[in-house]
Amino acid sequence: MNNVFVFERDNKDTYIYDNDTGLIFNIDNSFLMLLNEIRKDGFSENKIYNNYNLEYYDFFFKKYIGMQKSISIQSRKKYTVKDIEKHIETYGMKQLIFNITEQCNLRCKYCIYSDHYPYHHSYSDKAITFEIAKKAIDLYMHYFKKVYDYYPKRRPIFTFYGGEPLLEFEIIKNIVEYILSKYRTYNPMFNMTTNGTLLSDKTLRYINNIKDFYISISLDGPKEEHDRNRIFPNNKGTFDLIYANLVKVNKLYPSLWENLNLLSCYDFYTDITKAENFFENEYLPPLIRVSMVEPLFSSYYQRFSIEEKNDFIKNYSNKQKQYIEDIKSNKKPSRYSDLMFGTFFFSLYNRFKFYANNVFFDSFTGSCIPGDKLYVDTQGRLHICEKINFNFFIGDVYDGLDLGKISEIIEKYNEEVLSKCRNCPISRICGTCYATFAANGYFEIPKGFCESRIKSTKEALKDLIEVLIHNPNYFKNKYSRNKNANFHHEDLYCY
Repeated sequence: MNNVFVFERDNKDTYIYDNDTGLIFNIDNSFLMLLNEIRKDGFSENKIYNNYNLEYYDFFFKKYIGMQKSISIQSRKKYTVKDIEKHIETYGMKQLIFNITEQCNLRCKYCIYSDHYPYHHSYSDKAITFEIAKKAIDLYMHYFKKVYDYYPKRRPIFTFYGGEPLLEFEIIKNIVEYILSKYRTYNPMFNMTTNGTLLSDKTLRYINNIKDFYISISLDGPKEEHDRNRIFPNNKGTFDLIYANLVKVNKLYPSLWENLNLLSCYDFYTDITKAENFFENEYLPPLIRVSMVEPLFSSYYQRFSIEEKNDFIKNYSNKQKQYIEDIKSNKKPSRYSDLMFGTFFFSLYNRFKFYANNVFFDSFTGSCIPGDKLYVDTQGRLHICEKINFNFFIGDVYDGLDLGKISEIIEKYNEEVLSKCRNCPISRICGTCYATFAANGYFEIPKGFCESRIKSTKEALKDLIEVLIHNPNYFKNKYSRNKNANFHHEDLYCY
């Protein structure tokens, strides 16, 4: 039973998490014995009622068997390139991301372009040309129109990324004007991720007049937190300029202010309490992401001592415990805490979404099918997304998607990563993807990664159970469209 594990809640109740079905059962010893027999010999209703006094578990076993029958992951059929093409034309093309430029006016200490990330390219003067951008747009819309036949309410999304995209604002303008002149009837949306230092009056006036243009700005917290990492090449901090730009937008462009949001990073030096208080008490655009500086395939964390790491882990753990206690007692947690801790808990709660795309993979995975969205670099090559390094391109704007390349990447990922996940007890809820393990043209699981992931996930499942027992509708009320729906009483024991 490698793909299940048993855990206790504060030495009280015993639970089993079954990775095949994604179900969590509140169990006793007889239940565990019977589940072992079912997994070995198959389901027999007579065995349940003749050999065990288990009418209490009738609901759970029927749910278990129903879920088990719906899963074909263990007998994956060999897919074809045509299957990939059909998937992309039915479900793909959710977004087109432009790598506008490989240059940046900052030198943030944890930037993926820095020397800390050897598998990623470094800064350069390269910028996308308007001709390459037009070809990328037309290619994206060629595929998008096919998806649109299946999902006529879907809108094309165009995202500007860098480096710092506003260093090439004229190219951005030309791209926007081209899209609006040729594809306005599809009601396009625009996004831009920026460091927030180049939001000039000219730029803001233009964006303010574009319908559905959203801006994500990187801000790591109060001045002392933000300026520790996000700096100009002369080591001067950027907080004051970014904050002044936010004030300007709020004062002069109130409608654009509604389209701003913030992204925040943290590392082992981050004072979580100070960051939390800053985002909670300042009048700012909504915070939408709190993420750890990427630790994999990086030398960034070599700067921290063991003592500093342990101090941070202690503070992080205490904050997480407080977050859980707040939810259990129906107190509203801060937005910062909800993003830092709650995002993972919600993914565990919503774990059944990982049924998707099973036909292409050897095990459950958080990975997409390359082509679900497109990232075009300055040279016109196409990539899976903005997070993965440039060693796994999937075509170019001249010849389109290379379905053979996509198939190779999927098979390489199956062989080098997912083949090791088949008996993992948390593969359904691991949530990793290509970008997690992308090395120099191959995929690699870093030493100790799986053990650490399993340990932290087990602890998180315990916390999830605590939340659902004391505040069973928390996640449903927070994220579900049907906020009036209640759990069945049985779901207190079968999650």
